[in-house]
Amino acid sequence: MISPWAVLAGCVAAAGIALLIAELRPAPPDLGQALERLHRAPARHRESEVRAEASWYDRLGNRSLALAGSRVPLQSLALIGRTPARFMAHKLLFALVGLVLPGYLSAMAAFTGFAPPVALPALVSLALAAGGWMLPDAIVQSEAKEARTEYLHAIAAYLELVALERACDHGPAEAMRRAAAVGRGTVFRRLQDALERAATDRLPPWDGLDALAAELGLTPLQDVADIMRISGTDGAAVYDTLRARAKGLRNELLAAELAEAGATSEQMVAPGAALTLLMTVLIVYPALYQMLHVF
Repeated sequence: MISPWAVLAGCVAAAGIALLIAELRPAPPDLGQALERLHRAPARHRESEVRAEASWYDRLGNRSLALAGSRVPLQSLALIGRTPARFMAHKLLFALVGLVLPGYLSAMAAFTGFAPPVALPALVSLALAAGGWMLPDAIVQSEAKEARTEYLHAIAAYLELVALERACDHGPAEAMRRAAAVGRGTVFRRLQDALERAATDRLPPWDGLDALAAELGLTPLQDVADIMRISGTDGAAVYDTLRARAKGLRNELLAAELAEAGATSEQMVAPGAALTLLMTVLIVYPALYQMLHVF
């Protein structure tokens, strides 16, 4: 007869795995955020609505931001579009799973008649909890690295578009807005939001790019803002400057990709040598075996 405690433990484990998969699954596009960009409400109203509509794990993560020693990578989170509260909620969730999982497995083993030492699940729980606490940091940094590369490619394209708009005799502010309106990707939507926010606050558009560059930690975007500020305040011709900065940024990206490809090729040397050695052994061994047994 199956123990009811074993059934209850299986249900709890299945619920935990389902919750973990639901958290790791990519979220669908948020229609509310798209409508909010069209009908932007005052900041105080937006903050109150966000607090009212936040889920329980977001509220838990928001409270855990005050934990001593917790370092939140704000720029990396801004690059991938994740809130600090959601990041802290993921850290707590992974740490809790790592803390509970060894105890659950030990309880299941005890039902089958095998009782491991008490100290072993306790040590494993602490180790897995520490690993689960650090795992979201590694995931965020990996995603932020890919997002940063995507942003740099988009900024290089944006530089070229702004240069073309300036060549068509559009003003600096108009050139920046028209160039941002061309793209439809995530990066260009962030540029459009930054320019719209600056226009709403009655600030020059390069101030909006300044704020976005500080939020994301992207120096090339700051360069765009500085170049257009010079054009807007001093009336300088910046077509050649924009094209040169775009070319330099593309060269930097190409150099980084070549360096990554070279490192990947070096990492393939050892597996290739091991595979060659294994094939050599497989070919030579039958002939050597025959020779030794004949003579």
